[in-house]
Amino acid sequence: MEYVCFMITAETIDLYEAIRQMRKLSQEGKSFSFVHSTLNRDKNTCEGIRYVKSAHLRPSAKGDDLDNADYKIFYFDEEIGSPRICWQMLIMFFDDKKVILN
Repeated sequence: MEYVCFMITAETIDLYEAIRQMRKLSQEGKSFSFVHSTLNRDKNTCEGIRYVKSAHLRPSAKGDDLDNADYKIFYFDEEIGSPRICWQMLIMFFDDKKVILN
């Protein structure tokens, strides 16, 4: 089992600014790292905290295609080679900056 230690810095970033930067980096073909808590509302389960070392955003699902799509981030985890989804509100860190909601 791999253990990850997070260094909390004084630098913070607003959640929606972090998402804006994720979109910009992805459009430029650049990767980013982020940390989020996991939640599967359908199964009412949590797998803890996920550290994503290298990711880029992928196109979002349309509202009709997936419940609550507007509140989720659709990304591709480059390290494991798999498409993933996380709730926007559960993003904790973006490129070593603590994510806050203003």
